[in-house]
Amino acid sequence: MEKGRLEAFTDGVMAIIITILVLEIPEPEGATFAALWPLRDKLVMYLLSFLAIAVYWNNHHHLFQITEKIQGPVLWANNFFLLTISLIPFSSAWAGNHVMAFAPEFVMGIDFLFVNLSFYLLIRTIIAAHPEDAAVSAVLGQRYYKPWFSMLANVVGLVLGFFWPLMIAIFAFINLLPWILPERRIDQFLNNH
Repeated sequence: MEKGRLEAFTDGVMAIIITILVLEIPEPEGATFAALWPLRDKLVMYLLSFLAIAVYWNNHHHLFQITEKIQGPVLWANNFFLLTISLIPFSSAWAGNHVMAFAPEFVMGIDFLFVNLSFYLLIRTIIAAHPEDAAVSAVLGQRYYKPWFSMLANVVGLVLGFFWPLMIAIFAFINLLPWILPERRIDQFLNNH
């Protein structure tokens, strides 16, 4: 299979996810700026979720710039990634409606943890589909810290959420920080080839 089909499918699914995400924000109950105030939690969760989806779409794009082979396990890993990221509109909408409640925040935190785990598994299956001397192995091999930092941030947020549920959302944002930074190794490789 050509990687272009997988990329196009992923792009389409992510576009739908972002569309569903914005549909979760209700219309304000009035025609003044004050009517936006009751929606503040939903708007913050929307921004966080949109940022998460955009960050992962961007990193998915960079990952597939250096991917040369697509095999069955890569397709399934990509589908698992799409499954986990497609739950973001649900989990963030519930958390946005109940910001200080443990269960909605915990479900959102678990979803973000699984998005990170699924993206890590996607990276590992792509590396496994290539020979050891392939670009993807050289660029994303042993010392690739981003997924581990993100999963650790999620776990820390989930643990702290038992004491203050809002910590889960805060650490869900913190887990995105390494992914926002440009991937210099990929950029360097692409510039050299």
